Amino acid sequence: MKSMESLLTFSLWTLIHCLDFVKAAAAATLSIQPSRSVFFFYETVTLSCAVPGSFSSWTVKRNTSTMSSVSCETWGLLHGSSCTIKGVYPSDSGVYWCESDSGECSNTINITVATGVILQGPAVPLTEGDSVTLNCSYKEKYAKESTSNFSAEFYRNGAFIEKRSEGRLRLIHVSKENEGFYKCEHPTKGESPEIWLEVRARAPSTTAPPPSPPPPPLMSLPRLAYTIFLFMLFTGILILYISMCKS
Repeated sequence: MKSMESLLTFSLWTLIHCLDFVKAAAAATLSIQPSRSVFFFYETVTLSCAVPGSFSSWTVKRNTSTMSSVSCETWGLLHGSSCTIKGVYPSDSGVYWCESDSGECSNTINITVATGVILQGPAVPLTEGDSVTLNCSYKEKYAKESTSNFSAEFYRNGAFIEKRSEGRLRLIHVSKENEGFYKCEHPTKGESPEIWLEVRARAPSTTAPPPSPPPPPLMSLPRLAYTIFLFMLFTGILILYISMCKS
């Protein structure tokens, strides 16, 4: 819980730092590989800025417990608009974002580095209707591989959800009700750090409904009067003809 409180503090600092450029946030998008928010010690992580149609120079920055608004050159390997950390450590836990040379900011991604039990979930918000798998994994500090082959209990906002024998929790067609803080528990190795699962509303469809068929054309007043006149004239001639035939 302490690490989650720290990340919330870092996020608040980043929001204040980028407040003047909220409207420009869509100018760049930060992504992460592997696409999750919690990592074991010594894993390699790459963060990339996607900047379509921008002429500004963008770089990855971060805010951790030891440094604020620090560019990639001081803590990672810079490759254009991407930054790679070869072997993450707890000091790499924090909030990351893309920032232009004029101070514009992208979305943020929270990263937590831990050992023992972790819950692997998406690093970016989900959209209503999406599906996701949360993996409860365990790894010793110096082990080469992690495992999810154990019985794990899953919790949301501190409340027990269910127990899964394979250490994976599948959420199908998520909604706002699935949003919250998630964690898992190994039978003997303890609990994972919490992760925040955000679910955003799906944007309304922009497809326009098919046009309604046009209403039948209305007869103009002069034409209507002319039609009535012809009908009365024809009726009068018909009556006169019938009268002549009877006489």
